[in-house]
Amino acid sequence: MAVPLRKLKDGVLYQRRLLVENAIDDLMKVSRSDQADRCKIADPSDPGYIPSECLLHLIRGCRSDNSDHFFAMIFRTLRRRVLTRLPNPAIKGGGEGKSLVSQRNIAIKEYVVDRFQAMLVQDRAGYDERLDYYEVNFDAALATLRLDGRKKALREEKRSESIGYDDETSELNAEVEKAAAAQNPVSESKLDDPVYRSRLYAAIESLPDNQRRVIELLLRGIQIDSQEPNIPTIVRFLGCTEKTARNRRDRAYAAIRKALEMEEDA
Repeated sequence: MAVPLRKLKDGVLYQRRLLVENAIDDLMKVSRSDQADRCKIADPSDPGYIPSECLLHLIRGCRSDNSDHFFAMIFRTLRRRVLTRLPNPAIKGGGEGKSLVSQRNIAIKEYVVDRFQAMLVQDRAGYDERLDYYEVNFDAALATLRLDGRKKALREEKRSESIGYDDETSELNAEVEKAAAAQNPVSESKLDDPVYRSRLYAAIESLPDNQRRVIELLLRGIQIDSQEPNIPTIVRFLGCTEKTARNRRDRAYAAIRKALEMEEDA
């Protein structure tokens, strides 16, 4: 029989569903090699398919026997299942049949994956009661985590919009655009200084990939967007919206300025 869960709700211990308990009992009767083979089964209709609740139980069981290889193998399987339950970052809407990248969906994915993996790490080091509900109903628990990620993404979108996007056009207000240009740390006049240029490139290298790519394209003279279909733009190169490209640029500018200021103060 599986070890009881520890989390309490209204003074009562969480309990796995009977079908989960039975599946765990069946798994405990076979060898670890057989368990590993069954972990590879991806079709839920296959009789050998292991429910996600049971995969998680196996992962948590590795805590006591220090089986790193088995842990890693099950973790990869469970992570794939988590990813299939998250929104696809690629969305329709790009020109010429191309897809755009949804920053909201990327944010949700990062939120869910980061927090789920953090819980697993915490549980492996000791015991994380937050995972108990995932052994009760994995999909429901993951749906709650996904909803939390969506709420956070929406809050961040509203925060970005509040700093200067026009409600009707979704473009930056002229005042904000002008201010951003004035604070541009990659302007040509500043690049004439070789010392500044060296410090700047070091700061750019430390940026997140999506921000660094925008800055690298700007340095190559690529504009953010254009109505002319034959002109290369950052929006077309990266498959994102104009608003997303400008957001990345502004965040990159802020990070670069901060890095340069810290270097001056050092």
